[in-house]
Amino acid sequence: MRARPKISLPPVTVRVRLVATLIGIALLLAGPALYSIARLQAVRDIAFELHGRHAASRAAVGELRTALAETDRLQRSYIVTRDTTTRAELFVALLDAREVYRLLTDTDYGLSSLPLGLALTQLDEAADRIDRLVQSGEVGEATEYFSEVRYLFGDADGAIDVMAREIDRQSAEATIRAETIASEAATSTLIALVGALLLSLIIGLSTTQLLTGPLRRLRQAMARVAEGEFEEQPLTETGRRDELGDLARSFQSMTGQLSELNRLKAEFVSKTSHNLKTPINVIGGYAEMLEDGLYGEMQEHQLEAVRGVREQAEALTTQVRQLVDLSRVEAHAFTVRMQRLYVADLLLGVQRSFEALARQRQIEFEIIADPTAPATIVGDEDRLRNEVLGNLLTNAFKFTDSGDRVTVLTTGSSGFLEFEVSDTGLGIQAAELDRIFDRYYQTSSGKRAAGSGLGLAIAKEVVARHGGTIAASSEEGKGATFRVVLPVEGQDPAA
Repeated sequence: MRARPKISLPPVTVRVRLVATLIGIALLLAGPALYSIARLQAVRDIAFELHGRHAASRAAVGELRTALAETDRLQRSYIVTRDTTTRAELFVALLDAREVYRLLTDTDYGLSSLPLGLALTQLDEAADRIDRLVQSGEVGEATEYFSEVRYLFGDADGAIDVMAREIDRQSAEATIRAETIASEAATSTLIALVGALLLSLIIGLSTTQLLTGPLRRLRQAMARVAEGEFEEQPLTETGRRDELGDLARSFQSMTGQLSELNRLKAEFVSKTSHNLKTPINVIGGYAEMLEDGLYGEMQEHQLEAVRGVREQAEALTTQVRQLVDLSRVEAHAFTVRMQRLYVADLLLGVQRSFEALARQRQIEFEIIADPTAPATIVGDEDRLRNEVLGNLLTNAFKFTDSGDRVTVLTTGSSGFLEFEVSDTGLGIQAAELDRIFDRYYQTSSGKRAAGSGLGLAIAKEVVARHGGTIAASSEEGKGATFRVVLPVEGQDPAA
């Protein structure tokens, strides 16, 4: 027996989900509306009944009373005058009363019309007998008989009252029925509307969650990629068969490619940095030996050239070290060794590193330790001295001219230590302040092009590993100020 082929259903796209949700909400809201229309139709029918049948019946009752009163008057006048015109009007009045009665019986008021019909029949018979007596000249007998049957008009009037009360009763019942329907319709419609709104809200929220949940996770994954984390993140949306699934699969493929490119870049930087260290150290070593006279005395202009070579070798060493640190950051292998250190020793090491440069550049360099500064903090002394304060001061000296001033102010408050490195040099444009901590970013100043654009990025990473913050403020042409705030007790590096 051959196996039945599997039926592959078409994927449910996001557009189909949205359309289905809108249709479902519309149907839910249409239900109460249709129910209200049906109830309003019933109330309208009752209103037509009250305005049509019952109103016409009340008018007919009035006409019937008038016709009977006219019959009574014409009957007496005919007996006295024996006028043929009066006789004709009498029977016309009786005929009108009978016609009005027929209209009332057609409106279905039940047994309440029987007494009135009997009374009208008796009045017809009495009128015929009186007419025969008058026609035969027996006026006295006609008058006496009329007196005997005069009560029939009272009976007819009472029967009309019975009929009127039945009309009023049915009108009242119709009014109560209309009020009941309207009240029930209002309550039912309100309940149905609240239920429909709740269901619509549930459907809307579930659809929103169904669509925004994957988008939120994709956005978070994109944010991690934008921050430089290229490791592939498992996304459950890759198994979906709609547009979100296509987007997730494309994003995961892109992340994989970026991760591989990032790995290759890190590997290239690591190998290149390692390969550059040896020749740079050799160049620096030979330059230092030439400067020390190990290969013979050198003239002053030759010594100046050798010093330039040695300085450039040191600059290359710094850039190679920064590249190595950056590759470690990207490989999540950048570490800090947290231990208690003396702030005075840290500042002394910084001063020794830059005071010669300050004298050479004829720049006023000062380190100020405020009494509020704590004596010790928990941190990595080498990282703070070289990667943080060292990079900040290197930039400060690079962008200040002779006669300018570079200052390091150390203060403390509420369990935090603050370093403020300021200069009176070129300053930084306001539009560039938000980007100076980005990797490889260099400002528009020509002097800044001499660097690699990694110093501030690494400084920010070291500060972050200590649980602190770093920020910059500047006014172009008036210098820049960098503020580093570190917790005195440090932070667990694993955080």
